[in-house]
Amino acid sequence: MAIKWQGMEKLVATISNAHPKAVEQSLEVLKNNGEKTKALAKKNAPVDTSFLKDHITTSYPGMEAHIHAEAGYSGYQEYGTRFQSGTPFMRPAVEEIQPQFQKDMTDVMKGAFK
Repeated sequence: MAIKWQGMEKLVATISNAHPKAVEQSLEVLKNNGEKTKALAKKNAPVDTSFLKDHITTSYPGMEAHIHAEAGYSGYQEYGTRFQSGTPFMRPAVEEIQPQFQKDMTDVMKGAFK
């Protein structure tokens, strides 16, 4: 499951061309918000054996945060099947963090271009 935000290429290019301090702060914001998203997804994950909850991970390739639900059945839990409705846990976590992430990145960019 992947959630893509529009305009990320322009943001990454802008950050990459900014002052090195802005790049460092942007990576910090990305990691902080990525870990918060992972924590929310774990909190919201349906629990039977805790396997799903225990297999939500993060990685940070470049200027991206990847939050993975690595259980093979995580998509069925998120979206449901024709036999059962889903119990979303990843999308609500991303939706909850998104405003704070945007504010944090805006603050970094305002500081970089003063």
